[in-house]
Amino acid sequence: MAAGFITYCNDLVARAKHAGWKVVSEKTIPYGRQWQMEDAAGFKAVLNAYSGKKGFSFHVGGKDAERLNEALGGTTPTAAGPATSGDPFGLGVPRVGGDESGKGDFFGPLVVAAFYLDEATAEKLKDSGIGDSKKFNDKQIEKMAGVLDKLQCGAFARLMPREYNPQYAKIGNLNVLLAKMHGKCINALCKVTGQPKTVLVDQFARDPRVLVKAIAAPAGVQVVTRTKGEADLAVAAASIIARAEFVRGLKELETEFGQSFPPGAGPPVIKAGREFVKTFGRDQLVNVAKLHFKTIDSL
Repeated sequence: MAAGFITYCNDLVARAKHAGWKVVSEKTIPYGRQWQMEDAAGFKAVLNAYSGKKGFSFHVGGKDAERLNEALGGTTPTAAGPATSGDPFGLGVPRVGGDESGKGDFFGPLVVAAFYLDEATAEKLKDSGIGDSKKFNDKQIEKMAGVLDKLQCGAFARLMPREYNPQYAKIGNLNVLLAKMHGKCINALCKVTGQPKTVLVDQFARDPRVLVKAIAAPAGVQVVTRTKGEADLAVAAASIIARAEFVRGLKELETEFGQSFPPGAGPPVIKAGREFVKTFGRDQLVNVAKLHFKTIDSL
């Protein structure tokens, strides 16, 4: 296996781990390498990397392929196309986009965000570079969030671990909890901005009815979910706001407890978790981590 391809594979797997996925098994395949992947929420996918005449490439398959492909910034064709644009789903304006951050992260909060987009705001963001938050580092996210904050068209709802854990224990279903948070956030935003034509939320559950019920949109407002929703500018803006607030939440915990809390659910997270338990005790994990994650069994 060529050194360049090994580097490509290592980077690919590292990106997946940063997004909360872990390698269950791996093997050599014709022209490449294959990994069986799983994330902390139990989603599963197969990641294949190939070395060919046209260079290196990857393909994601399996039941939850879209989820891993999205985390890797893949370009599997969808109705929306691979890139952020003004209105790839043809939903028109005004519309509200919604997205979340922290769902696959053991440490830190769960955050949902919403962004109201009309013609004037879309024009202002035309050359802003706003896109899927997973494609940017923390400094870029912070800068973009500052641009969005000035427009006063966004809102977020955040549950830090000490709030998240009791609510999850009460509800027992992460998708239902997410739907309730989205509903609260979107309705609060619309009270300020006015009623949109459409609400578009990046798909987090196969059945959208729980989200539709939580939003309880008035007559005339369409509620839509799409995979790769960040291809839409409104959802991309919401993803930036959500990720920025997630990062802020991690930093708040780091300030409070005096140690780092890596994102995701991979080896660096397990290491930090063991350090935390050693210093503060296992009973204090409720204040920094999502206790239903399988990651906790490794601490």
